[in-house]
Amino acid sequence: MEPFVTGQYQISDLDKTREIQPLEYAEKTILKRLNYLIGFLKKETPGLLPSYVVRLNNKFVSFLKRPYKISQFKIPTKLSNQFMHLKVYPELMQSSIAYYLQLLNFDYTKDWTKAKVKLTNKDYIQSFLNQRYYNAQALTEVIERNKAVELYKNYLTSYVKTLAPEIPPYESLEEFREARKPKKENPPNIGWVTVQGIIENGKFPQRKDTCIWHDAIVELPDTELKYLAACYGDFQSYNNNNKHFILTMEHTIVAGDPYCSCVLHDTRINDDLNHPSMEFFDNMWPLAEHQLRKRNENE
Repeated sequence: MEPFVTGQYQISDLDKTREIQPLEYAEKTILKRLNYLIGFLKKETPGLLPSYVVRLNNKFVSFLKRPYKISQFKIPTKLSNQFMHLKVYPELMQSSIAYYLQLLNFDYTKDWTKAKVKLTNKDYIQSFLNQRYYNAQALTEVIERNKAVELYKNYLTSYVKTLAPEIPPYESLEEFREARKPKKENPPNIGWVTVQGIIENGKFPQRKDTCIWHDAIVELPDTELKYLAACYGDFQSYNNNNKHFILTMEHTIVAGDPYCSCVLHDTRINDDLNHPSMEFFDNMWPLAEHQLRKRNENE
């Protein structure tokens, strides 16, 4: 067994374009998560919910620039009825959609429920990660920050658990690793160059050397909230693959590290979740020049 590298990425990939239908993606990337968050807060902290909704709605409204007006983007009743918690707050639903469409640079004169839009990968990523970031930020503005972060982490874990049916199961780390191997018939994963390490004693190390999500939201100032928006869901996502899989991740590109250090542990084999040193990850595969530069800057 030897390490191998998957994925490819150049910073110019952020400027490559794609075409999406806004309503289709809003359902999956914006409304579904926000609806779950509202329901989660209603259950866990019902007294907090009204002030949170007001704060988040005001935040989205404040971001809107001409000609993006909330009243221009109607929410179809059929769509609204899919989200039982969010539809109680129609102003928030509408402001989140208006902000989402602004991030897409959508032509406001068109019907957002039918028209398609061409946009860069950067704009596409910002359209959902910015929303997650501000969803978390609003929570830190209505309760003490440490409590807000912990509450948001609990929400993310709970939400990602609901995605388990969409995530393929694996019986072993070896099967999981084998599925990562590049195949000629499949295009490479764009955005994440990952060194897939050697499984030893129930531990599968991975070093993620690039992150297109980080590069898309680098302008957002709060590192901890960016981590919540872009990274934290990975812990439960890997667990969805197998209930015995536990992820440890002590370094992330979002946090300013040269790479993301990840280990997937199979607790049936080894329940010691000790995370290897940075030197271990350095030696998995030669470090790229930009990683060495970032490493030197941090020392």
